[in-house]
Amino acid sequence: MKHLIPAAIAAILLAPAASAATFTGTWGVSGSALADPGLVVRTSAPGGFSFDLADGQTTSFDLFRIWTDEGDVGADDTAPRALDVAFDLGSASGTLGGTTRGHGGFFQWGSVDWSAPLLLDVGSGVLSIALQNATFNGGVLGLWDGAKHGADVSASFSYAERAPAPVPLPAGFGLIALGMGALGLASRRRQPA
Repeated sequence: MKHLIPAAIAAILLAPAASAATFTGTWGVSGSALADPGLVVRTSAPGGFSFDLADGQTTSFDLFRIWTDEGDVGADDTAPRALDVAFDLGSASGTLGGTTRGHGGFFQWGSVDWSAPLLLDVGSGVLSIALQNATFNGGVLGLWDGAKHGADVSASFSYAERAPAPVPLPAGFGLIALGMGALGLASRRRQPA
């Protein structure tokens, strides 16, 4: 037994470290929020991304900028409008939905709220993508229009590897263990007291 403990510790310490997976993809924006009627929003140009994540890791960065060129929130601007962000990683793709709307009154602003995170099956595990809600172009008795008064939409990517499949034990393993236990008991009885 004394010899097994150092061997087990060595096996744990020498086990290979988790390797990082590389994620490369593109994103694009679509939806009814990009045209009248309603608060018309603009976003920075679609783009790409590339990063490495190991199991259990998360990375976040600004994905795009959102703004409106409208000068105030009219009656039609308060209705919710769809804004979708499509992600394509080559082997996996999906769309994360959001809703934009204008908020009128003395203080005025636009907002975007995103649905639950998008979960993509990337073969070796699951990549979760979440977008941060944002408010943009806030002003007094109107909107401060243009991209400089807009907001950055941040994306968080989290990766979780699949657990390896369990290794099945041989069919006779139980009988072998029982036999070894019986041999151990028999050898204990033969030792002098």
